[in-house]
Amino acid sequence: MNGDETTKDYNIYFLDKMSSCVVIQVGQCGNQLGESLFDRIYHEATESRCEAFQEASFSRFFNKIGDQMLANAVLVDMEYKVISKCVDNQNRSWFYNVRACVSAKQGSGNNWANGYLNYGNSMEEEIKDAIKVISDQLPSISTVFILMSSAGGTGSGLGCKITELVKEIIPGALILNHVVLPFSQGEVAVQCYNMLLTLSSLYENSDSLLLLHNDQYQHLSNRLLPSWSSGSTKGAVSFREINNLMASHICGSFLPSYDIKITSSDGIEKMEKTFINIDEIIQHLVPHPSYKLLTCRTMPVVSDHSKAFTNTSWEMLGKYSRQMVLQNSILDEGLIWSIKPKSELTTSNKNVVFNKCISNFVACYGAQRPITEIEEKFAVADLYISNNAKCKFGYSLHSFQKLDKSVFVTSNASKNGYFLERLLDQSWAKIQAQAFMHQYEAYGLDKTWFMDSFSVIQKVSQDYSFVSHS
Repeated sequence: MNGDETTKDYNIYFLDKMSSCVVIQVGQCGNQLGESLFDRIYHEATESRCEAFQEASFSRFFNKIGDQMLANAVLVDMEYKVISKCVDNQNRSWFYNVRACVSAKQGSGNNWANGYLNYGNSMEEEIKDAIKVISDQLPSISTVFILMSSAGGTGSGLGCKITELVKEIIPGALILNHVVLPFSQGEVAVQCYNMLLTLSSLYENSDSLLLLHNDQYQHLSNRLLPSWSSGSTKGAVSFREINNLMASHICGSFLPSYDIKITSSDGIEKMEKTFINIDEIIQHLVPHPSYKLLTCRTMPVVSDHSKAFTNTSWEMLGKYSRQMVLQNSILDEGLIWSIKPKSELTTSNKNVVFNKCISNFVACYGAQRPITEIEEKFAVADLYISNNAKCKFGYSLHSFQKLDKSVFVTSNASKNGYFLERLLDQSWAKIQAQAFMHQYEAYGLDKTWFMDSFSVIQKVSQDYSFVSHS
């Protein structure tokens, strides 16, 4: 297929109902991840053979003002150092709007209460103004991404406050918080407190939470790190490499794609294409407000130096990507193929436990029509908690990361909440001992607040456990 044919195919549907996505980068983690995300989006758009796909990607995430391509981004951190690195980077062709940056002179000291109650109140008007700088320039906003950590102070605490402000400033948009979860070995002593407070606040104010586990992405980075890389050792991957992987997964899940329906009349096949906005994806993935936790994964899992030698089929991509969902893994290794939906088991053992799904969204790149091998794998009824649940598919002719075929799966499933039980145990032990409580009380956050947050997350954990055993 040549470039002209590809462009003609896309022009049918892409630009008729395009709406923008605003990305708010909060704290050091959120700003570094956001920069990686916009780099990946820009690269995919400019490398695409499809002019309309390129235009759709830019229209969704960027705003061209004069001769500058400005990211639809708000940058917030209570220390200016990270923001300055983002804004002052001259080694790229896109830019941040400096009027949409908010900073102070001192960070939040890994204290959720400092970020939420102190800076959340003192910086509120500045943050509102920065958001309006971006939102007032866009004719239609369907979605707001908020990129943030959950273990520190600014990303977690101020990120939660900003989530509340977005509901006020852009009331029609759906909010997807991209929440980076800390390493299980611990980054700060009070990270379980900050995680508890973050997740409980977001569960009440956000429409959906995409969970990004540092442990998993470090493991994946180690897997993809070439052994011949200069000075590299396993386990020594940088945060930049982890951020790039996270950004790639986010990008692949939410770049422009379309729904395809094929009908036949009098022997003539008709292909109907409908553009998919991000808010439609979120509404599909979160059919009930009790279940908001999302994860994402991709196939094939290959390093940059292996792409030239990668030859995949849709059947293989469907088989492996679904098995990764069943085992709640972002890796394609160590898969246990005896774990299957009950309808596919050939043995008498019907008690196999798998990651039962509430909903899935599958984005297929390198596809110009529905892929039977993919749709059949994700259409199995007992893969889902309800017979009414369906998998939504998005198709794109674009070759993501120059791969001929690739699949990205975003899932709302039972094991997405697996880490909550451990978080509750850790938090409860500290609350009972009143460990470090005075640090939060200094900003007006008392034990009652902790107990309320504990109750919210306990309910979330129970809800997802119910799905697992249904």
